[in-house]
Amino acid sequence: MSLSRAAEGAPRRLLALGRQWRRRLGVAALLGVLAAGLSYAPGADFLTRLGTDFLFPLRHWVYGPLFAPAESDVVVVAVDEQSYRTPPLLNTPKVAWTPVLAVILNAVNAADPKVVGVDTIYPTTLDREGLVLRYDLPMKQALRRAADKGKIVLGKAIFGGEELKPYDGLVTAARGDANLRLLNLDLDQDDVVRGYFLKHADEAQGATTSFGAELALRAGAVLPDKNFLINFNTAPGDIPVYSMVDLLQCAEVAKDEAYFRRHFAGKIVLFGEALDLEDRFISSRRLVMNAREDQRAAPERCVVPKGPERASANLDRRSMPGVLIHAAAINTITKGLYLTPLSPQAATFAIFGSVFLLSLMFFLVSPVQGLLLGGVALLGELALSVHAFAAGAVAPVVLLAGTALLTYTLIYAYRFVVEDKERRWIQHAFRHYLAPVLVERLAADPKALRLGGEKKRVTLFFSDIAGFTTISENLKDRPELLVEILNRYLTVMTAAVEARGGYVDKFIGDAVMAVWGAPLPDDQAERHGVEAALDCFAALERFNTDIVQGEYGMKPIGTRIGLNTGVAIVGNMGSASRLNYTVTGDTVNLAARLEGANKEYGSRIMVSDETVTGMGQGFVLRRLDRLVVKGKSEPIKVYEVVGREGEVDAAALERVIRFHAALDLYDAREFSAAATAFDALATQDPAAEMYAERCRHYLDDPPPLDWNGAFEMKTK
Repeated sequence: MSLSRAAEGAPRRLLALGRQWRRRLGVAALLGVLAAGLSYAPGADFLTRLGTDFLFPLRHWVYGPLFAPAESDVVVVAVDEQSYRTPPLLNTPKVAWTPVLAVILNAVNAADPKVVGVDTIYPTTLDREGLVLRYDLPMKQALRRAADKGKIVLGKAIFGGEELKPYDGLVTAARGDANLRLLNLDLDQDDVVRGYFLKHADEAQGATTSFGAELALRAGAVLPDKNFLINFNTAPGDIPVYSMVDLLQCAEVAKDEAYFRRHFAGKIVLFGEALDLEDRFISSRRLVMNAREDQRAAPERCVVPKGPERASANLDRRSMPGVLIHAAAINTITKGLYLTPLSPQAATFAIFGSVFLLSLMFFLVSPVQGLLLGGVALLGELALSVHAFAAGAVAPVVLLAGTALLTYTLIYAYRFVVEDKERRWIQHAFRHYLAPVLVERLAADPKALRLGGEKKRVTLFFSDIAGFTTISENLKDRPELLVEILNRYLTVMTAAVEARGGYVDKFIGDAVMAVWGAPLPDDQAERHGVEAALDCFAALERFNTDIVQGEYGMKPIGTRIGLNTGVAIVGNMGSASRLNYTVTGDTVNLAARLEGANKEYGSRIMVSDETVTGMGQGFVLRRLDRLVVKGKSEPIKVYEVVGREGEVDAAALERVIRFHAALDLYDAREFSAAATAFDALATQDPAAEMYAERCRHYLDDPPPLDWNGAFEMKTK
């Protein structure tokens, strides 16, 4: 009946499992939908742009730079720190730089660039009454020559609603506002430059192209339809930067026109500043800034060698000069290297799929495993994102990482609050009444709390205190002390059993019944049972010394143990209202009888031949007898476990050898010689004394001819 009920319970367990997974799928889908909705939330675009800060260094690590500096469509003529600290610019105010710029601008224009942009704004002039008339004439003439070819764009800026632009004389020389464009950069809410304006609103013209877009357009590039993300190159010196002091000497002293043609012909040339503290911005390239600006991979110099490294204190080297950001934006346009964020639909699908699959994985594994596997999954997603980024697609890596972390937190919170509630209740309710292994099984499968059983091969362990009746009588006037000693003794025995993976089935007064192989399987049940029995005696010796004798001043407690292995019925047995997970059958009965038989032989640990067969090597055994226990007709071989090999002293080993020799005489019906051999051991060995008496009995009354050496137990 119990086995059939167990079989009937299997479909119910499957149904329960199915319900659990339907709930889990629902939770995973709900989290996926909620997370995917974040791709439409305010700020989602910013988070996608923020992800490029991490994608740039990863792309560089995996794929390297986009192109070599020599392949840049843009070059920069810069007032760098060396120029700023070298005559004629040394100690010269910015307003007085124009004649120097004019010399270089003429030399560059003569080299036939595609177009020239001036990033530096000169809002004032020395060229006026009372100062130095015609001071800016060289600059105006240089601008007019470039403007006549349609190759000049000046920059202006708006700060706090106020417009800052070159003074009117320079604008007029450059053919007016048609060659004037706004320099303002597109700053995200964290003041980092990631994108670039295609156009700016203009009260007079509606909208005009930005500084960089106008330069790219005049160079023949096709403009995008809207603002775009700058695809920064990550090579050292990715934009060739020419020092103004070197170009000045090249044009005025060396007059090396070939140098200018080699480096500026067919290029988009930007004039600007690359100083330590002025006009610097943090960009999405900040995590892959691979050199200080004054250590960049500089192009070939014409006359003046590169200046020595300068020590710059407290400079934020994540920043870069604004002129280089304009240059990177122009290269993005001219080379068509646009970065395109995934569409909201694609981002939604990616986030939903990530959260849904991660949720299912987190339902299957422990929190620690989930953390490790989740990290691996995120690395996989990041690898795919980097690959897509190299192709120009920007995945929402910040949202993917954030939703993954949120999913981990919510799923394990759900498991703890909802799914593990019943497990925690069972563990709390039964932890003081059942063995830990059984509590774990019930927590894993609460439906196991029902009547039913199954056949399993198990090893049974029975122990009993030797002389407990005498101890009880001595303490009859102090029952509380008897219970205290008994509880402490049972604690010691239980700890030894459970340390070897055993399940303590029950306590019967001072007796302990334990099992290996149920409720959890154990392919070394026999060995673990014998090891536990030896551990029990070692623990009991310490218990006697420290507690029984040390604390209570009583005589040491002894115990006897019996072990048997075989097939038994295991499961929940009892009534419908009260269950007991236990083991029953002939295997159990024999183990109990072996424990009691120790008294007859004076042994401590008696095991059956089935247990000996499975226990393996490493033990010293003594064959005791062929026993026919009560209720059985066939004898079984029983053995005493003397100890572990290497731990049994030489005298004990010698007694075992002599006992086996005497036993061989006994089995050969040489009872006289056997009696003599056993008598020699009898003073130290109750089993030898018992065999000596048997031999004398058989000398007076020989056994029948078909005698097989078996001895029938009359007790227990």
